[in-house]
Amino acid sequence: MTAESFNPTYWIVEKKHNLGYYDNVILGIKMETRVIKRNLFIIIYLALFVGLVFVVYAILKPNPTCNDGIKNQLEEGIDCGGPCKACEENFEIQDILIKKTELVDTATGKFDAVITVENPNSLFGASTVQYNLKYFDNKGQLLEETKWFKGYILPKQEKYLLVQEIEVPGNPTKVEVEIGDVIWKKFTADQENPRLEVILTEFSNSFQQDLSGFYRVKGTLVNESSLDLQAIKIMVVLRNNQGKLLATNSQVVSTVHSQEKRDFDIPFPSDYNMRDVTEVEIKPETDIFNSENYIKFFGIVEEEF
Repeated sequence: MTAESFNPTYWIVEKKHNLGYYDNVILGIKMETRVIKRNLFIIIYLALFVGLVFVVYAILKPNPTCNDGIKNQLEEGIDCGGPCKACEENFEIQDILIKKTELVDTATGKFDAVITVENPNSLFGASTVQYNLKYFDNKGQLLEETKWFKGYILPKQEKYLLVQEIEVPGNPTKVEVEIGDVIWKKFTADQENPRLEVILTEFSNSFQQDLSGFYRVKGTLVNESSLDLQAIKIMVVLRNNQGKLLATNSQVVSTVHSQEKRDFDIPFPSDYNMRDVTEVEIKPETDIFNSENYIKFFGIVEEEF
C-alpha cells in the first residue's frame, strides 16, 4: 500500500469491524461453556436424585416372598420354584390302553379273565386304576357285570389284570372292561421300578398229575431291586400252541428282602385241560405306590393328577 492510497479512516473502521467479530466469537464460546456447565449440573442433580430414590426404595421395599406376584429370589416362575413350592408342570397324560381281553371257562361254572393293559406314559404311573368287567353271550346280550376292582400300573408298563372265579349265568363268549377313576402319580429320579425276576421254572408239556390231585408250576422269585417288599404277586397264565388262554392262577409271596430268592409252587386243579399247554407265562408284580408294602422304602411320590 502506497502513501498515496493509504486511508486512515478506512483502516480504523476495518479494525473495529475485525475486533467486533472476535468479540462475538469469544462471547459465543463463553455462552457454550455456560450451557455445558448448566447441563452438567443438571445431570449431576438427576443422578443424585435417582440414587436417593433407589436408596429410599431399597430401605422401604418389602422382602421378597413366595406370594408377592413377582419372579424374584431365584424363583423358576412367578412365586414358584427355587425357595418356593415347585412350579406346576402341565403334562399331557395319555389314557390307559386296553390291548386285549381273554376269557376262559374254569370247568367249575366260573370264568377267569385276563385283560392286557398298557400305560403309554413314561413319567407317570397310576396308583389307583378302577375297572369292572362285563360278560356277553354270542348274541351280544349282557349276562353279568362285576363289581369295581382296583389295581395299579407303572410308567410304560404292559401288564395283566387278572380276574378269577367269576360266576356268569349262561354261556359267555366275550368280556369287556371299563376303566373308571385313575389316580396318576409322577415318578421322581430317586424312585425305581421294582426289578423282579423268575428263574429255575419247572414245568412240562404233559404236567404229570401229582399225588394231591393238582398240576403245578414251580420256580424261584428273585427280588433284584433295592427294596424290601412285604408282598409280591405271581401270576401264571397257561396257553396252547395257538396262544389261546387255557388257565390262570396266582400266588402272593410275602416279605421278600432285597436280593433275596424265594421259591414258589402254584397249583392247578386236575380238571384243567393241561395236555394242550405249550406256553407258560409267569409275571411277578408288586404295588410300589402302597407305602405299607415297603419294609424300607425310598421317596414315595405324593403328587396326584
